[in-house]
Amino acid sequence: MKKARIIFIVWFFSLWVCSEIIHAQEGEAGVESPFSIGVGARALGLGNAAVAFPSDPSAFYWNPAGMAVVEQKALGLSLTTFFEGTQYNFIGYVHPTITAGTFGLGVERIGTGGIRHTENVRGMPVDMGELSYWWGKLTISYAVTVIKRLTVGINFNMNRQVLGFYSTNGFGADFGIHYAFPQRGIMRNLFVGCAMSNVFQPRLKLGTVAEIIPYNIRAGFAKLIFFREHKDRCLFLVDFDKGKYKKLRYHLGTEYIWKGLLSLRAGFNNGEITFGGGLRYNNFQLDYGTGRIADPTFFPRSHRFSLIFYFGKSVLEQKQQKEEERRREIQRRLQEQMEANRQKRIREGLKAGKEYMDKGDYFNARLEFSRVLREDRENAEAQKFLKLTTEKEQQLQRKREEELLKQDREKEKRQRDNAFVNKRFTEGLAAMEKGDFQKAIEKWKEALERDPTNPQINTYIKKAKIELGNEVNRLIARAKQLVRQENLSEAYKVLDRAKSQTVGNPELHNKVLTQIKNLDRVVNFLSNYQEGVQRYEKGDYKNAARFFKNALQFDPNNTRAREFYRDSVARSQGKKQVMSEDVKKKYYRGISLYRDGHYEEALKVWKEALKLDPNNLKLLDAIEGVKKKIEAYKK
Repeated sequence: MKKARIIFIVWFFSLWVCSEIIHAQEGEAGVESPFSIGVGARALGLGNAAVAFPSDPSAFYWNPAGMAVVEQKALGLSLTTFFEGTQYNFIGYVHPTITAGTFGLGVERIGTGGIRHTENVRGMPVDMGELSYWWGKLTISYAVTVIKRLTVGINFNMNRQVLGFYSTNGFGADFGIHYAFPQRGIMRNLFVGCAMSNVFQPRLKLGTVAEIIPYNIRAGFAKLIFFREHKDRCLFLVDFDKGKYKKLRYHLGTEYIWKGLLSLRAGFNNGEITFGGGLRYNNFQLDYGTGRIADPTFFPRSHRFSLIFYFGKSVLEQKQQKEEERRREIQRRLQEQMEANRQKRIREGLKAGKEYMDKGDYFNARLEFSRVLREDRENAEAQKFLKLTTEKEQQLQRKREEELLKQDREKEKRQRDNAFVNKRFTEGLAAMEKGDFQKAIEKWKEALERDPTNPQINTYIKKAKIELGNEVNRLIARAKQLVRQENLSEAYKVLDRAKSQTVGNPELHNKVLTQIKNLDRVVNFLSNYQEGVQRYEKGDYKNAARFFKNALQFDPNNTRAREFYRDSVARSQGKKQVMSEDVKKKYYRGISLYRDGHYEEALKVWKEALKLDPNNLKLLDAIEGVKKKIEAYKK
């Protein structure tokens, strides 16, 4: 008799979900875990529609692959009120990562006490006190994205039943998939999910009867819609589930979240109305859900409360941090590469300088050693060879002086000329070392006035002129780069330096003047353009149009300035109402495309309409709004 009573109690409690809580209908039978009623206040408020977008710590319960939508590490606690002192509790933790997938851990427990235990002693029933019964489940979960936007997940479950001194364990597994559609068109923010619980079915034996928990398949989709520049959002969910011994059931839910703080939810749980809400403050969230999860004839409406704690940075923040670290690493490698290139230029310059010295080409040797010193002012080897080059040059110069002294009767005059020539030659060398080729040429020309046939100085002048042209071209290229970077003041300094190098060279001088004039045009354009933008943003469209018109005089082909000028004129003289039929058709066609998310097509249609009615403010406002939307999505 004792064993029979225990078996009856276990059998009754194990099958209570099939007979009451999950609305068992005529023709349905079989064993089902009481945990099939769901966890989490959010899911209850949504009518248990959660397989496609389970965004809280209970995600792995609904769909292990659905943990992909959980953006931040979170710990959740859930309590559900039941009948006759029965308690149903849940605690879950989800840990998303950006490279290793998402991990989950959870514990569910349902239990009751006050079960009378009697023994038949010598034909008389004897009260042996009360027994307690509970059923717990430990879940370890993992999800990983296998291809872009497609995630698979698996749960490993350990079930344990305890009745008084009797207990049993059973192990099972769940499997799920989740897919997020690409962010374009009507499929934007659309998610689908499918999960099969008890793919590996747990077997429990408490007493003499073994129970095998059957599988259950759940599938559904979710659609997110954002409002108020992504500050508010609305979620719609549809789920269907079918068990081995259950008929097909449906679940519908909707959720509105205001500024990420307040949530309102409502749903249909296979025909039963549910509703709930939530409140989030910083890293804490409190959720509530209510609905009938059992036969209303016997069981009242249940209430479920969840408390969620969020930890650390979200997946998006982690990705942004990793991207920043990647950017810094790229910058570091770039700097290392730049330093490596600099060292390479130093090595190559030293090698080339030595080769020129061996050939007796002291001009190019000096040029190479000077370039090395501009890269590394403290380079001892370059200083040594530059000094040696100077000595070689001076030796050649002294040799020339000695030859002239022998040939020229006017030795005293020749000596003075030689001193003058040597001084100007040395001054020219010093100027060339600093990169001032113009000054070097001037000094050497002065030397040639005293020694017109000096072959070394004539050779140096010719080569210096070539390097002067190269230097001016380098400065012009540098100025153009600074203009592209909008560093205009530095560009002026570079061009002034280039201009100082072109004295006495009309061709180079005119080339630099042309670049200065082009820079003046850029400055004038930007000055008027920026003034126009400031007045446009303040609503002073009349003066804005004047500045944009001035800007176009300096850059007539600038598309942005033309659009601003057209819009400023239109807004200062525009009309808001009357449209022709052709304009009206294009206007409403653009609105239809905008509502469907086709922002580029809407912009194209409204621009066509604006050509027909350039002063229409409604068209201008529409174009300005869709441009902001396009720019926001590009970010």
